[in-house]
Amino acid sequence: MLPGDRKVVWELAEQGIDDIRDVPENRLTSEVQRWVRQVTIAGEADLRPGAADFLGKLSWPRYYFDFETVSFAVPIWAGTRPYQALPFQWSCHIESEDGSLSHRDWLADGEEPPMRSCAESLLEALGGEGPVFVYTSYEQGVLKDLAVMFPDLAPALERLIDRLVDLYPLTKTSYYHPEMRGSWSIKAVLPTIAPDMDYESLGEIREGTGASDAFLEILRPDTPEERRRQLRRDLLRYCEYDTRALVRVAAFLEGRP
Repeated sequence: MLPGDRKVVWELAEQGIDDIRDVPENRLTSEVQRWVRQVTIAGEADLRPGAADFLGKLSWPRYYFDFETVSFAVPIWAGTRPYQALPFQWSCHIESEDGSLSHRDWLADGEEPPMRSCAESLLEALGGEGPVFVYTSYEQGVLKDLAVMFPDLAPALERLIDRLVDLYPLTKTSYYHPEMRGSWSIKAVLPTIAPDMDYESLGEIREGTGASDAFLEILRPDTPEERRRQLRRDLLRYCEYDTRALVRVAAFLEGRP
């Protein structure tokens, strides 16, 4: 799969070209495309040293953080916007310099607006120093919204934002495997570096949309209590898996076991 220019992809498809190995060199419009083609032809992964150099300079402890969010076309909680991403859950793995891991998480009970409790709990768990790894800028946007909602928490949230380290652009410039097929999503990268981790093993909740749907089901008053308990177990397992995946990605990029 050719990353980047969708127009070129469609033009090539119309010419019957659907394999990057068959794309003429002069149709590649970026260094990333040329790199992906080269790696695909070689049939072997390529890990560049820049990521290890960058990560090796970061301090400890290191935090690996992920939100799950829900949104509503018609807001149900005061002070929120239509389709605003509202956090109802987070997970964080904390890695010490000796490689030991601990885990913290939080999941709303569904009985009241979750945003304030979410913000307070994550600020307590993430401490005041150390890099906080995320994958894409999504978490940054959610944290900025929380800072606007709760001005008294804004200084602490802004300091937290300053500690974020986005693994997505770092991965995209440093690593490619032919099986990723032009994508650097965490679910494309993870099987190529940690085949023992498989989202398909999680059962009902395997991606963010499924997590959001599960929380919406928890909110419904007619959902049986046993079903709520099962959904909560599945949500906690899924979000924990996401941050464990971040630990594996960072360790791989840095060349650590």
